Amino acid sequence: IIMVGVGSIIMIILFVVVIPRITKIFEQVKAELPLQTKLLIFTADVIKGYWFILFPAIGLAIYMFFRWKVSQKGRPKWDRFTLAAPIFGPVVRIVAIARFSRTLATLLRSGVPVLNALDITKDVLDNVRLADVVAEAREAIREGESIAAPLKKSGEFPPIVVHMVATGEASGQLEQMLEHVADNYDFQVDQRVDKLTTLIEPIMIVGMGVAVAFIVFSILMPILQLSQHVR
Repeated sequence: IIMVGVGSIIMIILFVVVIPRITKIFEQVKAELPLQTKLLIFTADVIKGYWFILFPAIGLAIYMFFRWKVSQKGRPKWDRFTLAAPIFGPVVRIVAIARFSRTLATLLRSGVPVLNALDITKDVLDNVRLADVVAEAREAIREGESIAAPLKKSGEFPPIVVHMVATGEASGQLEQMLEHVADNYDFQVDQRVDKLTTLIEPIMIVGMGVAVAFIVFSILMPILQLSQHVR
């Protein structure tokens, strides 16, 4: 967040203060500018001339997005998207499954009836799609079925989790199996988060470097052309 904030401030200063001053030279010379320089000047003019519309519009879009994300129509779609996201989706799923396993194991070990335990666990998942799967499992148990069957049918829980839940139900050691799942997935969460945080920093640095390089290249190209023309 700090890197994004600092990078955004630097970009705003470049587009609002630095680039307009440099591009005045090109306007005075009236030289033919490269396409990337024209694009850079256009972007700087838009940001400088319409910032009072642009920034409130961005803020309003972010506000509307967060309102949609917590609405009854938007929340299921967003939760499905987060589970299917290519990089962060597996982490979100693992965190939710670890929370599900740990909470359910703790409640069952404390003597809470399985139907009440599933009802409580459903509310702590923070994902509508997975909460619906747990609700289906609760209804299946009410009708005399097992927990593992609806988990497997949904396709949202990995096969190893379904297998361990089924084994725990058959052997009467469901709490122990759920704790093993929670321990394993907590360990995986730590590993994946460490990898992601390790990758995010260089990716952001490269992205900022590419943006700055584009700006410098767009400014230097016409300057070099002008110098050759003068020679």
